[in-house]
Amino acid sequence: MNFVNNVLSGLMATMPGDQVAAAEWANLGLEERVSASRQAAYEARMDRPAEWRDWRTAHHRYVQQDVRRRHPLSAAFDAGDSLRPHIEGNQELYRVERIDAPLNNYAAGTFGVDQLRQWILNRSARRTAGPSPTGDALADFTRFLNRQFGDGRPRFVAFAAEFPDLEQQADWPRVISERCGLAHNFTGTPVTLALFKYSVQEVLDVYAKTEPGSTVFAAPTVLDLPMSNVYFSAPKSSDVGHAVGLAPRSDCTHLSAELIHARMDYRPEHWLAVGTLTESRELRPAAISQLRDAHLQCLRRTPGNSDYGSDYVP
Repeated sequence: MNFVNNVLSGLMATMPGDQVAAAEWANLGLEERVSASRQAAYEARMDRPAEWRDWRTAHHRYVQQDVRRRHPLSAAFDAGDSLRPHIEGNQELYRVERIDAPLNNYAAGTFGVDQLRQWILNRSARRTAGPSPTGDALADFTRFLNRQFGDGRPRFVAFAAEFPDLEQQADWPRVISERCGLAHNFTGTPVTLALFKYSVQEVLDVYAKTEPGSTVFAAPTVLDLPMSNVYFSAPKSSDVGHAVGLAPRSDCTHLSAELIHARMDYRPEHWLAVGTLTESRELRPAAISQLRDAHLQCLRRTPGNSDYGSDYVP
């Protein structure tokens, strides 16, 4: 992004010395998919930050107010090169949610992971056996979860086809968290994760009538989430985003595609699994800088991007 606001362009003129700020600076500079109208609206919201910390705060406020809104549709789906107006409805998506807080808040914390896992198994069994005469506890919890996730934040999703054996892997929380750059899940203390699976068409159907003429799928941009050194802007030539892999491979086969879509309520049939991640990772700024460098080298191996990022050292 080339900023018109002279204060912002001034802050972009020199890479910050702090490793986290340097990564955030690089993400803004590398971003190629934000439309001129959206950038103008964004710059107007940034005002005149005196230093990087002020810009970060204003950026976070923009995300809270413009991106994580439901009505009108999130600014993430304003016109621009990031939009995906044509996407196959039969493609299936994976979405991971951290659900520690909802589990603790639901029914005064009287049930946990084991019971929720049983509800998911029971739901799967009833797909062929018919409805349960005792009601559907999973449906009740799903409604509660949707209320907990009540804002309009875009959902970051991966394509299920890129994780062919995920559902059979006991350590799926680690696998998908590594591939999708979910660094915040590696806390070293138990983190409860839910895995959801649904189709592109289900998302499109939700907005078919309420948002005529709009697309609700897009490649993520730097404006769609708070500043982060784990996020990495993707080349304009790619119609998807690429999360920074936390366990990179030398052949770059870890590089997975990601999209965002407008918020959609989960349904009981979307539940696939629930699991616990207890691992800790050394993800200090220096370690993330190394991961970012490996990620950039992989992006440069994609067609037409051999010099991507040459002006911005992460």
